[in-house]
Amino acid sequence: MRFLIIGDIVGSSGLKKLKVEYQKLVEEYKIDFSIVNGENSANGKGLRMQEYNEIIDLGVDAITMGNHIYYRKEMAEQYSKLPRLLIPSNITNLIGNGSIIVEKQGKKIGVINIIGRVGMGEIAESHISSPFQAAKNEVEKLTENLVDYIFVDFHAEATAEKIAMGYYLENSVNCVFGTHTHVQTSDETILDSGMAYITDVGMTGPKGSVLGLKKELALKRFLTGEYVKYECSQNEAMLSGIFVEIDDTTKRAIKIERINR
Repeated sequence: MRFLIIGDIVGSSGLKKLKVEYQKLVEEYKIDFSIVNGENSANGKGLRMQEYNEIIDLGVDAITMGNHIYYRKEMAEQYSKLPRLLIPSNITNLIGNGSIIVEKQGKKIGVINIIGRVGMGEIAESHISSPFQAAKNEVEKLTENLVDYIFVDFHAEATAEKIAMGYYLENSVNCVFGTHTHVQTSDETILDSGMAYITDVGMTGPKGSVLGLKKELALKRFLTGEYVKYECSQNEAMLSGIFVEIDDTTKRAIKIERINR
């Protein structure tokens, strides 16, 4: 099977870019299954029903989230009702799907969403349990359901924590990919076990910004130390992601390729 994973959608320009490029990528790479991280799609902070529907209507199979779920408090009760939306399974104070199973082309694909603890600030101290234990629990649950493939979105800041997660899961899942930093890494690889891995898939969001934030505001924050209200840049966007191909017989990844548009 052939998989498309697209990095953090940031704001309206990122969502617009996704709409322009998604079907082209599906056709070019002959994609069977897609995953999009949507946790910044609502003006750079969280996701609402509007963004959820727009992304799913494109044909996306699963939407993963991250730390910005807290910025849309009105959505807290909706998370568990959205069948293709995941929230990190190790967040302890919100109810939602830590993993889902989607059937495509006679195969059962499991998707897991986990959030890191290192460098994640106050949220990590009070509302995040061990990502490694949570990942193990979700893998066991999916394995019991006889899934054919398992993909893991590890939404984390620290590269070391992400790399460690890759090695921790290399014999039990098909792909571990990192999100959150909005900067695509060039370490895509297939481990000896046959698992595809990349530390961060990057963002689909405005160019000429600081991770999606208007650069003028980011500079003011860094230069003065003052609090500046977040405003998502409206610049033209770039798209970042990866393509992964897995052999249906051996269940080993045979290709991983970075995508930039």
